[in-house]
Amino acid sequence: MPRNIEIKARIDSNLNDLIERVRPFADGPPRQLTQSDTFFNCPTGGRLKLRVEQNSPAQLIYYERNDTASLSTPKLSTYSIAPIMYRKTCFQWGFYDPQMAGSIDGTDLIPHDRAIIRAYKSKYKPPNNFSSTLFIGHIPPSCTEDDLKQIFPTATHIDLIRDIVTRESKGYAFLTGQIDRKKEYKFNGHLLLIEDVASKKLSGWKPRRCGGGLGGKKESGQLRFGGSQRSFKQPYYLNENIKQRWKYLEKQCDKKQ
Repeated sequence: MPRNIEIKARIDSNLNDLIERVRPFADGPPRQLTQSDTFFNCPTGGRLKLRVEQNSPAQLIYYERNDTASLSTPKLSTYSIAPIMYRKTCFQWGFYDPQMAGSIDGTDLIPHDRAIIRAYKSKYKPPNNFSSTLFIGHIPPSCTEDDLKQIFPTATHIDLIRDIVTRESKGYAFLTGQIDRKKEYKFNGHLLLIEDVASKKLSGWKPRRCGGGLGGKKESGQLRFGGSQRSFKQPYYLNENIKQRWKYLEKQCDKKQ
């Protein structure tokens, strides 16, 4: 099995000071990752855990490590990692596929509505100078830019999208800056939807006007799954055709990147 060395560090001083000290050795800006580990009983003497990271596929990890060494001593581990194929959102997959998004569990092999076919045929080019980092949805008509600035005080810029003719709100906005994603944000008791900007995060993204998108209403007959509002359900059964298609889509995504 592969091996690695575990080195843990406790931060007693200011975190910002530590970031500045390690910045010269980093290959990019600092990142904050949300990680959840679930441990299972393992009769072999090793350890088995399910690791779920934000916007990443889950992993089943088995490892063996000698814990008798001192806490200050690096520990050698042997491990085996098995990726979990099921992922709840398109953001965890890293790509957008109209047919996959049109299926409640992402397993459809044949398009079930004309909009999906239209999405495949359409061409969408994301704007190059788009600096927004978050999409804000489910905005009530009475909510204004000033209201959004009060709800998101740490945002550096908020662009509420309006109809070009009537100037009425379209019910969504784009936000630039950092906010606490663990919090719920409401306007007059109405819960707002917070999502990553799909055109920046998802390879192959097609917006609603092209037959794609995420979410939607059941009454419209054009539901799209794979977002935080309507995530993929776990499939009851995965045949080889579905697995091969998912692997093909992942390879296509890797080629584009």
